Amino acid sequence: MPRRLQVFLLVAVIAAGFPIGVSAQLASVRGTITEAGGGAPLPGASVVLEEDGGGRRGTLTDAAGEFLLTRLRPGTYYLTISFVGFATRTDTLSLGFDEEVVFDASLQESEEVLDEVVVEETRETEGRSTAGLEVVRPSALARVPMPDVSYDLAGYLLTLPGFVSPGDRGGQLYVRGGTSTQNLVLVDGIPIFQPFHIVGFYSAFPADIISFADVYAGGFGARYGGRISSVVDVTTANGSKERVEGAFSMAPFVSGVRVSLPVEIGKVSLTGSIRESVIEHIAPELLGQELPYRFGDRFLKLHAFLNQTSSLSITGLRTFDQGNLGTTEAERPSSWKNDAFGFRYTFLPDTDAVLSQFAMHYSRMESFYEPAPNVRQQADVDAFTMEILIAYLMGKSRVHMGLFGNLNRFHYDLGPGSRAVSVGITSGGVYADTQFEVSPTFRIEPGIRYEVFSRGVRGSLAPRLRALFLPFGPGSRQQWSAAWGRYHQQIVGLNNEQDVSDVFTIWAPAPPNSPVPKATHLIVGVQQRLFRWLELSLEGYNKAMSNLAFPVFGDIPNALEGFSRVKGTARGVDLRAEINRRAFYLQLGYTLSEVEYTWADPGRFVIQGVQTVGAGDRATFNPPHDRPHQVNGTLQYSIGSTSFSARWQYGSGLPFTQIEGFHQAIAINPEFPLDALTDPGRTNVSRGPSYGARLPAYHRLDVSVDHRFVRRRSTTTLQAGVINVYDRANIFQYNFFSGERVNQLPLVPSIGLSVELR
Repeated sequence: MPRRLQVFLLVAVIAAGFPIGVSAQLASVRGTITEAGGGAPLPGASVVLEEDGGGRRGTLTDAAGEFLLTRLRPGTYYLTISFVGFATRTDTLSLGFDEEVVFDASLQESEEVLDEVVVEETRETEGRSTAGLEVVRPSALARVPMPDVSYDLAGYLLTLPGFVSPGDRGGQLYVRGGTSTQNLVLVDGIPIFQPFHIVGFYSAFPADIISFADVYAGGFGARYGGRISSVVDVTTANGSKERVEGAFSMAPFVSGVRVSLPVEIGKVSLTGSIRESVIEHIAPELLGQELPYRFGDRFLKLHAFLNQTSSLSITGLRTFDQGNLGTTEAERPSSWKNDAFGFRYTFLPDTDAVLSQFAMHYSRMESFYEPAPNVRQQADVDAFTMEILIAYLMGKSRVHMGLFGNLNRFHYDLGPGSRAVSVGITSGGVYADTQFEVSPTFRIEPGIRYEVFSRGVRGSLAPRLRALFLPFGPGSRQQWSAAWGRYHQQIVGLNNEQDVSDVFTIWAPAPPNSPVPKATHLIVGVQQRLFRWLELSLEGYNKAMSNLAFPVFGDIPNALEGFSRVKGTARGVDLRAEINRRAFYLQLGYTLSEVEYTWADPGRFVIQGVQTVGAGDRATFNPPHDRPHQVNGTLQYSIGSTSFSARWQYGSGLPFTQIEGFHQAIAINPEFPLDALTDPGRTNVSRGPSYGARLPAYHRLDVSVDHRFVRRRSTTTLQAGVINVYDRANIFQYNFFSGERVNQLPLVPSIGLSVELR
């Protein structure tokens, strides 16, 4: 039996025996926690029930401020609701047999800073990073000025140390030395191959569909696999199960609408979101130049409490992008779209603290590129995944064990002179991800992941380890964290890294019977809270990478000869200072880093249908995403219902290969040598040392002012802002063959409006 069938039969057999929830006969409590002032939901609020006899149960509210506690014995309970920055609410509840109690509460703001209560499962708090991990909440996205009132995860990610983008268009993101195709991006567990839009401010994740996002710049646990650089794991918000809510926004770049409604009161909710770009229509008058980009996204989520022990979540996402990233003289249109669907079934039995999940996901990306007139390239990739998770919750410790199977299909056609290729690969494996509190001051998170493949690709064993140390006890203002792990990537993305206007990517299996791309991460960090409103952090990292594919150019202009094999090292130090007071927020970050590649021996990266070449002219070089110095500053100041935000960013120049000159090459036929006298020849290019020069430094200032009009059931926000306040001419691309320079966005004024109904 083929190995791919064995993998999926194994998953199917286990899935067939997966437990189906049964109706509990005990009591339950559900409700919504909101802010007393404006009625806004409080996601992440702690809800704790303490039984008269001493037992304790708790949970955290979701993005809609809702909570649900089930399997409660009849009796009297003391209810405690707390949230950082708000006064604690206490009450007493009496529960009867098979009774469902609805308890809604509003919390008043407090001048005191509350210690966060963590219930059942430890999560990092917003803004505090531990060994490469940062937990991002929607409220953080509003601190970053954007030409849009709805805000977006992409804008926030670029404020994080070590996150690099080559420009404000193209949708490419590099994290601590890794390339854009080495990032794993998930939405409710579904992998998205290209989540960032063609205009770099935007992704598939507007703020109002996000509950939280776990962002790993490295050192991620055994639950994640298939990529060697970073993870962006987005959990979307569940819709309101009590009332209809919605929002719409209008701005110069995008406009959108979101609707959330209860399908069945208290049990089932449906959320939908649509965004569409408008900048292509108004750019000529607003900016005096064309921005020929069209993009948008569609999101739909159904969430249901099936009974008191189980829930079901169904998510769908579609994105589309198209435009010309080249110069006006060299139009090379690109387009891509993502389609992603998935469901997740969760079961928590009455008697055991064992959470089970079964998930199935499907994701597809189609991309097209026209590098020359009448030349059209196409690349498609499909991914189908199944996963079973069993989580044992043991107080402050946990054990997560998972079983997964993957099916990937690839198709690419590079145009005239090449043969279309269709190929597939299946894989399956297991992982264990654990967390143990060795002492009140020391926590470790060991894990291991094993995966096997169907077509000559070697199996991979990947150990992982994360640790947290509080040197001065549980209330310590100082914390040390570390992470180490080995990572493998069995499907690879090939693209032209040197040309920022060429974002066309071929996804394919790693070469059979040869080592796959792999990396080893090491991260060590320390955080010191000097005052309750001031925190400093320092984090150092090292990524050792091998068996990477890298493009090599020949002597023909705009011609990519093929891909060679390189190994690399990324190392650096991230420093950050954060001030967070009631009305004032300031974050300053600096990154000192180096990314270095070395041509490997034998120096060929063999992909079916794609040409391979030997090593380049320099044994060691800095690739085009190496940015040694990076500075980010984000400020927000609020006075009543008005808030002012500013962001300044600086990045040292990125490497590129200089053009030294051109010459005509004439092929002489020995049989007809005189033909050379009339042959116009072919223009060849003479290139300098690979990536031996650097572009000018990049820097920009963005500002915005928001004013909110809060009513009992609605909030209206007016926004005015400016992107690139001092009109810095940051270079995006220079065409050496035509002499045309393309800059990034000039000074862009914007006015936006959003209305939220709740």
